[in-house]
Amino acid sequence: MRSHYDILLVGQTPPPYHGQAVVTAMLFEHDWGDVRVHCLRMAYSASIESVGRLAVGKLLHLGALIFKTWWAVLTKRPEVLYYLPASANKAPVVRDILYLGAVRWCFPKTIFHYHAGGLPEYIDNAGWLGKLTALAYSNADLSVEICKTAYSPGRAFRARSTTFIPNGLDVKKCERTRQEDSKLRVLFMGALNEGKGVMEILESAQLLKARGCEVEFQLVGAWASEEFESQVRDALTGFNLETVVTFPGVLKGHEKWQAFTNADIFFFPTHYKSENFPLVIIEAMACGLPVVTTTWRGIPQLVGNSSAAVLCDIMAPEQYADAIEELANNAQRRKQMAEASVEHYEAYFTRDKFIGRMEHAFRDVLNNEAASCQNYEP
Repeated sequence: MRSHYDILLVGQTPPPYHGQAVVTAMLFEHDWGDVRVHCLRMAYSASIESVGRLAVGKLLHLGALIFKTWWAVLTKRPEVLYYLPASANKAPVVRDILYLGAVRWCFPKTIFHYHAGGLPEYIDNAGWLGKLTALAYSNADLSVEICKTAYSPGRAFRARSTTFIPNGLDVKKCERTRQEDSKLRVLFMGALNEGKGVMEILESAQLLKARGCEVEFQLVGAWASEEFESQVRDALTGFNLETVVTFPGVLKGHEKWQAFTNADIFFFPTHYKSENFPLVIIEAMACGLPVVTTTWRGIPQLVGNSSAAVLCDIMAPEQYADAIEELANNAQRRKQMAEASVEHYEAYFTRDKFIGRMEHAFRDVLNNEAASCQNYEP
């Protein structure tokens, strides 16, 4: 019987609830069979508001995480460090420099799994900090990337091998509980911040109201800050949208899936700087929703040629309103897009497909093989 482990997985799992944490939790919970995996949870942020921000408690957690990693090395002797690099923000980037500088030398091999977008571009413009960060991320045995970009982290940081693995997940099916003669419901789900397009949602709702298009908007998620919540609520009053736009807060479990099921269109006008391949769009497609979203980063690759989504420019409320109005007036197209959404999800983005691709990549690294580029062409 082997006395050592193969891989140490280090990553954030919920809370808070966001795409990277949810996907990492799937890896932590999976039974990897004969691949011996030990998991070490990062817990820098307990809420969406604290993500990416410096705090004394996070520094203390960093020190504890380093010591836990050293202890895992001594007691488990893992061969591979699996780690999820930071988003393109100063505080988490500095955290990665300190953590990787302290522990990476303990592992014969390294896998970096890049979820957040924009990191190589950020590093290029970060001066001395960028140089240190590039060194911390350099020469990984494998770069796992969730979509193809013009500036691949694997290429930027000289990884020995790169593979592209889209996220995937399972969904809980619910019965629709809304009356069919209700107003058309447009759902947004995600962090309520400026980059996710929240203000553009209000502007789109105002345009639709002025056109006489009866649509209700439900924005589900946590506020990024009290200041932004105040700004949005002031705009809501100014636009006279109090009866059109509602904010149910964070929904989890059955309530979350029920919100998807009761919606008619999923609307995600993101231009968030760290957005890459939004898991929430996969969730919406799995639940059979037509999608209106943006051409931002990996989203066109996510929806592919599926006919499940209308792609618009970023920060373009007129385009969003046009797309939603057209779908509101065309039940047949909504039905066709809903069917295309489910078909596209089942073809590319189930949990089994994601886990299978990750296991294949792990075995390649453990067997000293260059990871095969697991291309998917939606």
